[in-house]
Amino acid sequence: MDMMNRRLNLKNHKTIVCVIHLLFLALMFAGVGTMYLNDNLGVGITRIHSSVYEDTDEFTQYFNDDLADIFQYMEYNEIFATGGSIDISKTMLEMTFGPNDTRSYSLNDIIKYLQSLGYSLNGDFECIPVSVDENRKPAMGYVAWSASEPDIYYTSLKDGMRHCSLEEISLEIINTLNRYYSTYKRLIESPSNLHFRIEYIDSESEPKRITSFSNDSTLTLEQAKTYGRYACLQGNSVFYDTNFRFIDLDTVSALSAGNPYDTKTYYLLAALDTSYPVSDPYADNYNHYVRMQNYYFLGFALMVVGGLTAAASLLYLLSVSGKQEYGDSRITLSPFDQTSTETGLILLILLAGASLLAGRYTLVRIAHLTLPEESWDVGEKVIYTAIVYLVCLIGLFSLLRRCKAGILWKNSLIRKLGDRLSVFFTGQTFAGQLSAAFIAYQIANTVLLVTASYLYLKWHILTLTLKIIIGMLLLLWLCVNLWIFYLMFRRAADRDRLDLAIRHLAGGETTYQVDISQFSGKIRETAENLNNVSQGLEAALSEKVKSERLKADLITNVSHDIKTPLTSIINYVDLIKRENIQDEKIQRYLEVLEQKSHRLKNLTEDLVEASKASSGNLKLDISRLDFIELIYQTNGEFEEKFISRRLDLITSAPERSVFIEADGRRLWRVLENLYNNAFKYALEGSRIYADVSVENSMAVFTIKNISASPLNIKAEELTERFVRGDVARTTEGSGLGLSIARSLTQLQGGSFEIYIDGDLFKARVAFPVAEVPPKVLPKTAEAKTEDDEGRAESEGQTP
Repeated sequence: MDMMNRRLNLKNHKTIVCVIHLLFLALMFAGVGTMYLNDNLGVGITRIHSSVYEDTDEFTQYFNDDLADIFQYMEYNEIFATGGSIDISKTMLEMTFGPNDTRSYSLNDIIKYLQSLGYSLNGDFECIPVSVDENRKPAMGYVAWSASEPDIYYTSLKDGMRHCSLEEISLEIINTLNRYYSTYKRLIESPSNLHFRIEYIDSESEPKRITSFSNDSTLTLEQAKTYGRYACLQGNSVFYDTNFRFIDLDTVSALSAGNPYDTKTYYLLAALDTSYPVSDPYADNYNHYVRMQNYYFLGFALMVVGGLTAAASLLYLLSVSGKQEYGDSRITLSPFDQTSTETGLILLILLAGASLLAGRYTLVRIAHLTLPEESWDVGEKVIYTAIVYLVCLIGLFSLLRRCKAGILWKNSLIRKLGDRLSVFFTGQTFAGQLSAAFIAYQIANTVLLVTASYLYLKWHILTLTLKIIIGMLLLLWLCVNLWIFYLMFRRAADRDRLDLAIRHLAGGETTYQVDISQFSGKIRETAENLNNVSQGLEAALSEKVKSERLKADLITNVSHDIKTPLTSIINYVDLIKRENIQDEKIQRYLEVLEQKSHRLKNLTEDLVEASKASSGNLKLDISRLDFIELIYQTNGEFEEKFISRRLDLITSAPERSVFIEADGRRLWRVLENLYNNAFKYALEGSRIYADVSVENSMAVFTIKNISASPLNIKAEELTERFVRGDVARTTEGSGLGLSIARSLTQLQGGSFEIYIDGDLFKARVAFPVAEVPPKVLPKTAEAKTEDDEGRAESEGQTP
């Protein structure tokens, strides 16, 4: 029961809010229409609010038009009036009907002639046709002079005399009289808010002659300024005093042209009483302006209130669309909502077309029966706009319910087609996918643009329905291009994510994984393969680290386990030697035992050092060293050993010092191992070459010797652990010397290379040359001293 009540409440609320939305939407459009009634469109609400009527162009132009009428009245006053009154006996027209047939017509003659034709004149001299015979034959002639153009007088046909009917020229004269009399009645005879005074003074005559035209003969400049708006123009000055926005130049010219004297003593003084005490056109225009201002602000208020309320009600309807009761997040779809998205759009377009067609033959005809003809166009636009808005509202709510239910894209025919194409394209190469997509894009673009262009060329003959279809096609074209841009942007974003993952892998982050859910299609496979590569690298790296750790731990543990009993053996051998043993055979046994135990100790220490060097687990003390000085010191250390085997050491080095940055102790060990290697394996009685040079900013040390045994081994294998050039192993050595030398060199930032050419053995060690040598470089001596101290513990150590 409670659920039923909640559903009824929500349904009732939807109905009420929907009605409110439509009412206030109509109120908003009524406000917009009311604002359009304003005469000052385009000036903005701020200017409409702040401006006054007297500052408008309409007011100023009306004032200038009245000044023009006043000067026209002055011009025609001499033609139509005598003594201030209209004189119907004055000649108004001279017209020639043939040779020697020129006739003059007074105002009375013209009035009688027009009355004879069926015209009637009222008290304002306004000519009104009453019973005019349209089939009569008019009297034609040539106008020599007319009161409607008093400044033009023709004496012959050669002067371009005007040819017209007597009726036509008579009507012109009466219309001119009507304007003259209207000005007189409006501005002179009747009270007016416009006060003016025009005077022409002949200051050179005695007594002075004054010609004056005014409706306020006592008007002064000071009094004019008190009225509100005024203008004072004087003939003896090019400047004029006024607070009107502008004065027409024609007014200045007319003031000068109306001067009957040869002097420049004349002036125009005009003032407008802005309190509008008199009911005249100025007061009417002012009241109309204020009324339009009020209408504008009323329309603005209606537009704001109606628009905000309509927007708020629409937001409410959007929020509850698809819900059956308050607090329920489930979305209920209508049968129309369950159709595919594209089918729904097509049905909406058909509904709009059918509704517009039905409205054209029903609502529009009803509007024609109830509205005046001048309002038919506006009525039709209102009807069509209302129909389109209601259809769009239905479509909007349907799309919103689909979106809330998550079926807007899921039920799309485009999506289903895309899924089918995706199945086809997934197995294709990127080049094939790009080619097919480009062809499809060009076809769609071409079809839409050609169709829209053709319809645009026929725009002037299209109905409203076809124009709406054109708009839909253009909107579809825009949506297609935006969708293509989205796909390109998404593909670029996928590429950026892959590039980021590759940079992480290149930087050593083998644990970095790409989020596969962000990819689709062919590029998803690439992302999966990249993750597999990352996992493989991580597994291989972990296995290698584990293996190296196990080897290092094994070597360390074994070395430690060997050192303990080995130290005891060495000590006991030393103790036995101190005993007075006379048996030479036992002494030889002790010498062999002592020699082998020391060799085993050296081998153990070499194993530990080789393990640390290969794993990089050594602390380096980098300093500037004189490479050449260190080479010569090493030569001195091995001089006696080389002589013992009749080895001739030949050294070639630059005369000046070559500085490098390295750890003196570790570099000494590298050189020691190389020299020991040459001492052990060089052919007895041969030469050993030690060269130092600078090549491409690198300090290069090279040692060469002829091997005593054939070198049936590759150069890169000699730097592996426990590998010796003496395959028969007839000489002492552990096979670790060159491996230790290479690892120590690389740890210090140098390069270590071995070359074999037949029996020629060549080792090359290179370090970057230091840019600026220090003043004092005692490191080599310190390195040597530290190395000597290190070797003092195990005398006779060999690599």
